[in-house]
This record gives sequence, C-alpha cells and structure tokens, in this order.
Amino acid sequence: MSPPNPQRFYNYPRPKEAPATLPYSSPPANNPVVRGLPLSLLGSLSTRLSIIPSFLYTSTNFPLLRTLKDLEDYETRYDPTVVKLPASSDDSALSREGSEGYKPASEIEEIPGQQSASPTRYHSSAFYLQQYRSQRSTPTKVIEGLLAQISANKEHSTAFLQIIPEKVIAAAEASTARWRTGKPLSPLDGVPVAIKDELDVDGYEKSLGSRSDFTRKDGGTSWCIRKWEDAGAIVLGKLNMHELGL
Repeated sequence: MSPPNPQRFYNYPRPKEAPATLPYSSPPANNPVVRGLPLSLLGSLSTRLSIIPSFLYTSTNFPLLRTLKDLEDYETRYDPTVVKLPASSDDSALSREGSEGYKPASEIEEIPGQQSASPTRYHSSAFYLQQYRSQRSTPTKVIEGLLAQISANKEHSTAFLQIIPEKVIAAAEASTARWRTGKPLSPLDGVPVAIKDELDVDGYEKSLGSRSDFTRKDGGTSWCIRKWEDAGAIVLGKLNMHELGL
C-alpha cells in the first residue's frame, strides 16, 4: 500500500533510512512464564516491594534503549502529530517538515475553517491569524482584553488556578513585535491557549486539581506545551480540573 500524499497532511514525516550500525539479534528468552495464582501473588508483592518491579524492568533489557547513541538525534514525537487537511486547502507551506528561522508572514497559509459572526461562537486560531495578518488587532490587544475579562468575571476567574500576568504580557508583546516585522514563528504565533493543571509549565505550580503539590522540581515544561511555545502560542495560565482527574 502506497503512503498517503504528504501534501495532503500537515507535519507528515519524511522517511528516514535506519542507521546501519544497529544490527538486530533476538535476545535470549530467559524470563519465565507466570500465570494464575503465582502471577497474582507476584503482582501483589510488586505493589509492596519496589525492588521487584525494578528487577523485572532491568531483566527485560528496557534500559538498553537509553544507551543507543543512534537515537539521540531523533526528536521525540507524540501522537497525534499528523493532521489531515481538507482537499481544498493549499497546504504547500504547511506541509513542509520543520522550519529554519522565521517564515515571512506572506508564506504562512490560512488555516482552513469557516468563521461565524455569532457572538456565542468561540474564536478559532484561524480567526486570530486573520486578525494579525490584516493588522486589525495584535496579540497584545487580545491578551490584555482576555486578562481583563477573566479578572472581571467570577466564572472565568475560577476556571483558572494560576495566571502570571507579567509573563503572559511579555509573551504577547514579543509576538506583537514579530508580527509587526512580518516574521511570525508560525500560524499559531499570538494565539492564546490555556493549560490543564495536569501538565507542567515552567514557573507555574501543578496540583492536579487537589491540595497537594505535584510541581516538577526541575521546573520543566511538558513537551506538548514547549511545542506550542516554540510556535509562538501564548500560555494564558493553568486551568482548573477535577481532583486528580477523577
């Protein structure tokens, strides 16, 4: 079966030849088959003695994956990464894999999607892209309006667990400057987004909607959020959620 046409998908990966330095040999099957009552007892012990799952993990050679130098040059990918585009869209620019430096605003294609004049309809990323390209608005104006709306409306404010206004405004001003010079990072540059509290964002706390603190000690940011920020999207803050996601 022939692969789909990459021009009909956004972020369709190009095939890469596997390194010739990775010969494969079938590992010896030295792990016993466990079933029935022994499996039940082993599972019960594994929840009480941390040394057992650690032994099982290392005995299957899973840690060896981290030692393969050939994998260091491959960027981590998480599904879904490929987005099918409508047949009528001109995605010649969107389908190019990767980017080097800034893209001129004229090279950024419109995002497919119809706009509605209804006041109850949420704005799409396509709406913000059209606003910024036409200079009818700027990321700074959008963010300032959203922050004012959130603080003035109790329903909106309780939806957010944490907002760092100075960080949000700084990101909006940087995005506005890029649009002013015609060098946005991507069609998402300046688009406001909010993060569910189960993900990590540098500078923000993480509680999973509970009273406990699950903030990463290294202050790191989740991969999917980094990709948003690399594309210029503006993180408004952390959103509330059901306690521990239950």
